[in-house]
Amino acid sequence: MNGFAVLCDDLTGSSVQSILLKDRGVPVRQIIRLSGSPPSPPGEGEALVINCDTRRRSREEAEKIFMEILGSFQPNIGIAKRIDTTLRGHLGSETEAILKTRPGAVAMVVPAYPSSGRTTVGGYHLLNGSLLERTEVARDPLWPISTSYVPSYFKGLLAARMHMECVKRSEEEVIVELRKLLSEGARVVVADAMTDSDIEKLASASFASKEDIIPVDPGPFTAALLSRHLSRRSPGTVLAVIGSTSEKTRKQIAWLDGKIPSEEFVFSPSETTEKAASRLREFLTSLDRTVSFLLFRPDPRVEKGSEERTARTLAFLGKEALTVLGGHVRGILLSGGDTAAMFFEAAGATALLPETEIQPLMMGGKILDGAFAGLKTVTKGGLVGEEDAIYKAALWLRLAPEATRP
Repeated sequence: MNGFAVLCDDLTGSSVQSILLKDRGVPVRQIIRLSGSPPSPPGEGEALVINCDTRRRSREEAEKIFMEILGSFQPNIGIAKRIDTTLRGHLGSETEAILKTRPGAVAMVVPAYPSSGRTTVGGYHLLNGSLLERTEVARDPLWPISTSYVPSYFKGLLAARMHMECVKRSEEEVIVELRKLLSEGARVVVADAMTDSDIEKLASASFASKEDIIPVDPGPFTAALLSRHLSRRSPGTVLAVIGSTSEKTRKQIAWLDGKIPSEEFVFSPSETTEKAASRLREFLTSLDRTVSFLLFRPDPRVEKGSEERTARTLAFLGKEALTVLGGHVRGILLSGGDTAAMFFEAAGATALLPETEIQPLMMGGKILDGAFAGLKTVTKGGLVGEEDAIYKAALWLRLAPEATRP
């Protein structure tokens, strides 16, 4: 697809969708109000997020607005639909309007938004673990919700379900199930999801399936899928040298799974620096240069008393990788105070230019001198940051303006 148009039914929802896409590195243009004629189509690689302002309108008006907008876009423009996190609005009729204009497409409905307490299990959408009709949403004056069963919102649209039993399996198995449902004639697939990882897996499977998938969700699934289609992250790799073996750091590394193409180099604190360096050179020789994230870390079973030697070895390996990969490395993340200090010493760096606080106590900046002057860097302690801290650091390094390096 050349670009995507994301149709939203209210302003706040369009803003949520826009920032989720921007955080994924997708170029975004947000239309906050329609002014008579349909907006100009999205540019190459762009996501055009449109507030259609249809939630407060009648079903007939909403369909008319959708059809006018959809009719203005060529078939090479992808379509997505942003829905409310609690299923308010014209979900079925607006999705039907999209499917009418895209006869070969299927709507992938993923209502979950785990970070805001919205999950979908057994086809039922839950708000903080409760059925929607048992929450205050049921008393909404404009859109009182009487059922949490998502397929009921898409009656007459040949809706099928992708159960959690399937979603929890491998990406390949999700692809097989998706193709099976499509071969049986489904135009709408309602997928269960309980975690961000579930959503990432559904997005990866949808993208890899090569089917014409229209994401229908409150934001996370669309952002995950469109980032795979449209992301303009600069070419190059982010190098992460992680000295911390804390539980928090392990969770931050686990959170990356499926979100960034990555490779990992693990060394044992018991092996010599020379042996680790030799293995590293072999590893780098066979490395796929399209990988976005390269992680160096010690085996979690660090021997007591070996912490300083481990940090020094990590620093050496980080310097060696930068020397071998050269300008292909976009930036470096250093986690663990000793590891960061020893890396800067090995690199001959004495000064940094602070640029931003990515998260509390996690600084992004630029090395000012030494062997890698100009290289973007992020420093963080092992007990610092939210679960997505390493991901956010990697994203900042990927998207930060490229620095001039000697």
